[in-house]
Amino acid sequence: MFNNVFDYGMAGAAWATTISYFLCFSYILYFFLSKNSELKLNAQYFSIDFSIIKEISSLGIVTLSRQAVVSVIYLLMNNILFDLGGEAMVAVYAIIGRMLMFALFPVFGVTQGFLPIAGFNYGAQKYDRVKESIYTAIKYAAILATIVFAGLMIFPAEIAGLFLSNKPDMTALELATNAFVMQNTPSAMRWVFAATPIIALQLIGAAYFQAIGKAVPALLLTLCRQGFFFIPLILILPNYLGELGVWISFPIADVLATIVTGYYLRKEINKNLV
Repeated sequence: MFNNVFDYGMAGAAWATTISYFLCFSYILYFFLSKNSELKLNAQYFSIDFSIIKEISSLGIVTLSRQAVVSVIYLLMNNILFDLGGEAMVAVYAIIGRMLMFALFPVFGVTQGFLPIAGFNYGAQKYDRVKESIYTAIKYAAILATIVFAGLMIFPAEIAGLFLSNKPDMTALELATNAFVMQNTPSAMRWVFAATPIIALQLIGAAYFQAIGKAVPALLLTLCRQGFFFIPLILILPNYLGELGVWISFPIADVLATIVTGYYLRKEINKNLV
């Protein structure tokens, strides 16, 4: 709204982000303070317990590391794509990056919902229910990922068009950029999301180890796709394949990370969930 309605530009994006966080904080605070909430804020619960802090930090570093790697990837991608095709190529990735964020929200939602269920049942030593939750989460996340995959494979041009401006007073440069983006985004999007149906296994597998409190394997599996496979691929393949090397790095990293995660998840299930 700040960009499209008020035309605030980059400042509008910053204000929108800050205000959204403030509104989210306000609602959560209201929930805890309301009479209908079963959870109440109490000063005694704010005392420092270093054992709890250590446990929270060891597991929280998994999410923190994931976000840090995403930032590094955006930095690398923007620089690599700018060298390959200038600002227009960066615009192609901007659209794909947004789709990576929004299109996979349902899959991430299943993953986040899986975490407390798996953690609770593992702590209660109800291992049959843990296994059931793993298989159920993978199944439904895979179904959602496949639906997303089908939509992106069938309508990539239409999706890309939603992100482009159609103002009547566009300059020749803007028109040329739009034409470039519309020409290159569909094929790039198909490559980037080519392995989407199988990512459920990788996401659920990494989340499982986080849920049961095994911070090290959770961290390694979380970084497996983006850190251990994807970053080396985008640093190497573009030197030989150009922009195609950038796009095919996505499905290759997805496949490799899924294989590794599937191996360790199966090993964990056979060893500790019997």
